[in-house]
Amino acid sequence: MRMPKLALVATKALLIAGLTANVANAKIDQNKVIYGSDDRQDVANHHDAQLVNLASSVAGQVKNSKLHSLDSEYYGFPKRTLRDMGICKSERFSEQYTLPRCTGFLVAKDLLVTAGHCVTSAADCSGHKWVFGYTSDKDKIAKKDVYSCKQVIGQKLTMGIFATKDYAIVKLDRKVEGRTPLKLKMKGNPKTGTEIAVIGHPSGLPLKIAGGAKVTKKRINFFYANLDTYGGNSGSPVFDENTGEVLGILIQGARDYIRSPNQFCQVSNRVSNSGGDEKVFKIKKVKELKKLID
Repeated sequence: MRMPKLALVATKALLIAGLTANVANAKIDQNKVIYGSDDRQDVANHHDAQLVNLASSVAGQVKNSKLHSLDSEYYGFPKRTLRDMGICKSERFSEQYTLPRCTGFLVAKDLLVTAGHCVTSAADCSGHKWVFGYTSDKDKIAKKDVYSCKQVIGQKLTMGIFATKDYAIVKLDRKVEGRTPLKLKMKGNPKTGTEIAVIGHPSGLPLKIAGGAKVTKKRINFFYANLDTYGGNSGSPVFDENTGEVLGILIQGARDYIRSPNQFCQVSNRVSNSGGDEKVFKIKKVKELKKLID
């Protein structure tokens, strides 16, 4: 079974041995992939104004221990790049800093939705912050953009063709200022071929937008897509590229990285754009939202 899209890393020693490891507290994934060309773009470089605007309502889940106070206004964080974690220099964004382990998105002024496997316990709530606006130009984080998890008010994590549920609803410690809750598609189903985009933190990188994808297959609770996503994208909102509505939550997919045949490092797993193994849980199946956001 393909694994959820949490960020995982293989240590350099294991890479040299030709192995990969699901290392606790690690940052690189093993469960997403590039379909055709790599459509990921930094928010500042993306051409679609609608998607750029929507990105302001997307947050990254960061361990408390990763943030240290610099002064009254800013947090600092460890400056670890993808290269530091065994990814080849030739990979895009290999020199950018990695930080979040999952992604979430704003659905009400103090409510955020993410994947269920990102928040499985009270410790996951209390032990992490939610950071808005972590983009490629940031080497420190404004404290006003950092929120705590006050309570998990809904969470499901089950797998199976008919039983798949993977979501969590997080109540934040205060209302989010200056950012707009996203519009959710709570009725109807996306058709096969619907043009979609995802916004999130692939491999824990600064916020990325990836479009150029489509719904490839439909199931009762979820659909498949050929989105370019990685571990760290778990919990990312998947949008109808035309309407800007959230269709679902990115929860699972194919393997992200493979060992380079010529180097002791890893490269992105690339497959045909005709594929589509990224799994997206339908937002309308998050039943609790109907009462919470009406």
